[in-house]
Amino acid sequence: MKLKFRRNRLFAKLKPFIGLILLFLLLALAYSYAMFQGGFVSWFLFFSFLPFALYSIGLFIYPLNDFQIERVFSPTQLSSGDEVTVNITLTRKIPFPLLFLVVADWVPEGFYNRESKKILFPGFKRRFEYKYKINNIPRGEHVFEAFRFKTGDVLGLVEKEKWFDCKESLLVYPQFEEIVYRALESQYEQGGTASAMQFQKDTSLVAGIRQYQPGDRFSWIDWKALARTNEIMSKEFEIRQTNDLLLILDRTKSESFEETVKFAASVTKSVLKYGGQIGLFSAGKDKTFFPIRGGDQQEQQIFFHLAKVKADSSVPLANIIENDSILFAQPSVMVVVTSTLSKELIDQAGVFTRRRGTFVIYHVKKRIEQANQNELMLKASAMKKGIIMISLHDDEFRSAFMEVRRA
Repeated sequence: MKLKFRRNRLFAKLKPFIGLILLFLLLALAYSYAMFQGGFVSWFLFFSFLPFALYSIGLFIYPLNDFQIERVFSPTQLSSGDEVTVNITLTRKIPFPLLFLVVADWVPEGFYNRESKKILFPGFKRRFEYKYKINNIPRGEHVFEAFRFKTGDVLGLVEKEKWFDCKESLLVYPQFEEIVYRALESQYEQGGTASAMQFQKDTSLVAGIRQYQPGDRFSWIDWKALARTNEIMSKEFEIRQTNDLLLILDRTKSESFEETVKFAASVTKSVLKYGGQIGLFSAGKDKTFFPIRGGDQQEQQIFFHLAKVKADSSVPLANIIENDSILFAQPSVMVVVTSTLSKELIDQAGVFTRRRGTFVIYHVKKRIEQANQNELMLKASAMKKGIIMISLHDDEFRSAFMEVRRA
């Protein structure tokens, strides 16, 4: 695309000179014919051709870079699937009479729209404008590079073309759905029972000691009590609970990647709307981590990332979870959003569940995708390891939290 762009600009610079040479050649031939032939007809032909030739020379001299261009998007806040109107305003200082002007906006690849290319008839006008629409705009950062201007004379001998650099970025955020918010854990203080979320032990607050039990960590042993009683005693810690979520976005390339991004945006919006806290981790060519926080600023940062994120991960998600210690810096419910299941991911989630607590996997897919045998086997394996795995189609996001409570 960029190579073609450069070639077009080079050809646009050379083309007027070729036309001007041809124009002077025709003008010289007409004058020579009038001089040698003589008579009314030959001179009439010469003087009839002269105004057109002078206009063509004037058009060659006229600088097309006299134009000033303004491109405005309306609205500026967009979600995928929306419609955007592009308003183009052209102004110039020199009112040279142009017979026509072809204006083409160099839109991003895949955005071709016939209306982005317009034929205008400026005449002596100094200001004129037009607009066009782009329907069903996809998520992402879309860069509008330049404008292409083209005009010419009546005879088609001199054609001028000019490329104007006018770089504008249009950021389209992912769509989201309102999810019925249900905390993944009941409130302990109110006497409720814990649901899918497991309680987390706060190892900084020791509540007492008890007899050592198989499975207790070595670091929990109370050495002073051992020396005093000659029995192995374990520290007992205060149990606390958290509803904080850490979303892990799987950026493996798949046909349902856009649905996973939409679901991640929906979860983020719902949790923050109801006063919860959430973080996001995504790794592909670049690694991005937003620590668990709440508030509007957190929502803006996560949505900005989700607007630009691409399915460009070359490393399996299971390997990323295994090797990235930043994921375990804050106590939280680990929520993986993926469209690609694997045995390695289930195994790694099982390791986390045994060590830290709750692990939820949302397997997001399109409505046309049906559960296959491999998916059912992986789901059964996840249940045995204490992992909550939920399959969601792209029209079932609203009940995502309730599905966790039922799991």
